[in-house]
This record gives sequence, structure tokens and C-alpha cells, in this order.
Amino acid sequence: MASLARRMGLGHSPLRRGTDRVEAWIRIALVLAFVIAAPLAGWGAAHWAESVAPSAAHARLAGEHRVTATLLHDVPNSSDYLAPVSLGWVKARWVVPGSGARTGYIEAPSGSQAGSTMQVWLDPAGIVTAPPVPPSQIRDWVFLMAVLAPVVLALILLALMALFARILERRRLASWEQAWSAVEPQWSRRRR
Repeated sequence: MASLARRMGLGHSPLRRGTDRVEAWIRIALVLAFVIAAPLAGWGAAHWAESVAPSAAHARLAGEHRVTATLLHDVPNSSDYLAPVSLGWVKARWVVPGSGARTGYIEAPSGSQAGSTMQVWLDPAGIVTAPPVPPSQIRDWVFLMAVLAPVVLALILLALMALFARILERRRLASWEQAWSAVEPQWSRRRR
């Protein structure tokens, strides 16, 4: 037990200063804070992300619907061999339920021919929009939030420890300066 106390900076060495003991207690408190708060932060972030993500996806789905768009022009072949699927913008026509036909630009795989059809998502105004977030992506996002919360907490606590260490180091240096000011005249006298 004494060995552990020495390693943590709480030993009874006469060379150990009060600031060393304060720094050791601060370090212990911050580690305990992390051990207690990290699971809570992860759970809270996951709970928050889970409650927000489905409602956002549901809100998007409520006003969006999928329709078939017909390509009006060919999509040129892409020369990018690094991309597994190349997309190009092409003019297309689709029918908005209750509003009639519309034209606009959509993304289509390169090499698509004029007259071919694609499924596109429309917002309430009938404008092409991104597809809704799939459930697997929502699960991934919830997991990411649950993992990132403890990491962010650790970074905040490390920054706090660095701040406290800097403050205590300044106190130590001031203490050394004060002690040397008291001893230096006696030291100088002995050497003469």
C-alpha cells in the first residue's frame, strides 16, 4: 500500500512538497471522475442520439416520397477508374403527384442511356432531395456518439489536468525562488 501511495505522489517523503500532494489528489480525483462519468456520458450520448436520430429520419420521411424519373440525355462514361461507381448529373423528368411533370438535374450512374428510369426522392415541394437515412446508418451514428462521448470527456479532463499542473508548477517555481532568496545569502557567506 505504501508503494502505491508513493507512486501516486502521496508518500511521506520529506522532499515532497504540498503542491506535489495537491497535484496527486487532483490527478486521483480526475481519474475517478472519468471512471464514474465515462459510462454515464456514453449512455447519455447514445440515449440522446437514439432519441434524436429516428425522429429526424421520420420527419424527413413524412414529407418525402419516391418517384420514377426518366433520363432525358445520356450520361457520359467516366474516365475515373478509382471510383467504384461513377455518377454524373443529367437532365431528367418526373411526375409530382398532384402537381404534374417537372424537369431538373439528378445524379445517375455514368453510361446510363436516355430514356432509362431511376428512383429519386422528392421533398414536399417536388424537388429532388437526398434519400432518407437508413436504419443501419442511424445505429452507426448512435454507436459513434456513445464512443465519442467518453473520448471527449477524457480530453476535457486531460486539459483540466494540464491546467492544474501548470498552475501548480508556477507555485512550485515561486516557492523555490522564495526559498532560494532566503538561503542564498547564507550560502554566499559560507563560500567566501
